[in-house]
Amino acid sequence: MNSAHDVPDGLGWNHASAELALATPDIERIDAPDGSFILRSRMPPRPHARCIGSWLEYWSRTTPGQVFLAERTDDGAGWRRLTYAQVRAEVGAIAQGLLDIGLASGRPIVVLSDNSIDAALVALAAMHIGLPVSFISAAYSRAAHDCSKLNALLNVLDPGLMYADDGEVYGKAMQASGRQCPLVYSRNVPDGGIDLGCLRKTRETAAIMEAHARVMPDTHAKYLLTSGSTGIPKAVINTHGMLCANQEAIAQVWPFVDSAAPIVVDWLPWSHTFGGNHNFNMILRNGGSLYIDDGRPVPGSIEKSVRNLIELSPTLYFNVPRGFDVLLPHLEQNETFARHFFKNMRAIFFAGAALPKPLWDRLKSAAERHCDAPPLFSSAWGSTETSPVIASLHFHYPEPGNLGVPVPGAEIKFVPNGDKLEMRVRGQHVFRGYLHAGASVIFPATNTH
Repeated sequence: MNSAHDVPDGLGWNHASAELALATPDIERIDAPDGSFILRSRMPPRPHARCIGSWLEYWSRTTPGQVFLAERTDDGAGWRRLTYAQVRAEVGAIAQGLLDIGLASGRPIVVLSDNSIDAALVALAAMHIGLPVSFISAAYSRAAHDCSKLNALLNVLDPGLMYADDGEVYGKAMQASGRQCPLVYSRNVPDGGIDLGCLRKTRETAAIMEAHARVMPDTHAKYLLTSGSTGIPKAVINTHGMLCANQEAIAQVWPFVDSAAPIVVDWLPWSHTFGGNHNFNMILRNGGSLYIDDGRPVPGSIEKSVRNLIELSPTLYFNVPRGFDVLLPHLEQNETFARHFFKNMRAIFFAGAALPKPLWDRLKSAAERHCDAPPLFSSAWGSTETSPVIASLHFHYPEPGNLGVPVPGAEIKFVPNGDKLEMRVRGQHVFRGYLHAGASVIFPATNTH
């Protein structure tokens, strides 16, 4: 784990070769008589942290003054920034407040509003003391006129507490759900609700670290919901061990994140494994800074993202293909923006769908005009059930469409199925079942599936 306080220009680069430090792929293939074969990395997985809170404890002691979380202030003029020390203090107070409420250990805290510092603090506080967290897309709880979809999700999760940032926006849907649990808000708290500000004023006691010490790798950290494309969404159990093992594997193939704390400007929702596990956990595991982007990849909102990216010059950038499609005209037509965007860029990462070749070419062309050394154009393959990375593109490749090779600790089995190959995965970061789903879908840890 690195201990960088900030990210000066050049950190994370191999100066002798002017290239980004990346692990050399070393993949083993094991063939079977039935025509199937297994791919796995020869690089043994490293030991990983016990739980998510271990990272926060480490950085709050090692780099207490480093900015961890930031978001635009209410007036939009500046940034509200919290350092690792400040986040740890807030997490301790909120966690104590949660303990004082007396929440049942098996029921999750459900977050129903968009990405925010307060949502992060609530989630980190819960996980610090062994309470699972679930983020639900804010679109479900904004639709106060039709709560059927939200109620179906809450029936799956059975929350022990629900949180949203604004009672005026989300309060009606939360109250209409009829859930018998505390409702917490950051502002515009309706009657019967709890002000998060009160929890933040709670004095932390020794009970917090005692509870933290009981959080083990098998402890449930998150319940992330599937898309529901084949029926009612299922809640995927993500344990602390799964999430920590996955980040350790990513750091092994991207060693540059170990040598320089990343700076990331990101809008991707925490209700999805891309934004909530891959990106958020990468920043926390490596002591980086997350600036929560209030923009979106749509006309009328992308301008906010451009403004944020100009101000902050990130070192890593994550997006979906549609996001790059909307962003690229600004990079091509605004030299000031392009210069700031690529100034410190080490890696550009896309996921969620294939990046079309024309977008890839335009993005590469823009980077070549503004970068002294080529950034890594990377992607990965995985799912909510794999927390999320199974295969990573951790080498330079001239074309889009390559999803990389298995990360340390992951195996992919290719099984003939007609004229195609079925992919099955195994690893310590692969889930073992869905919440409340019964034994028929609980997978033994030793089986591929």
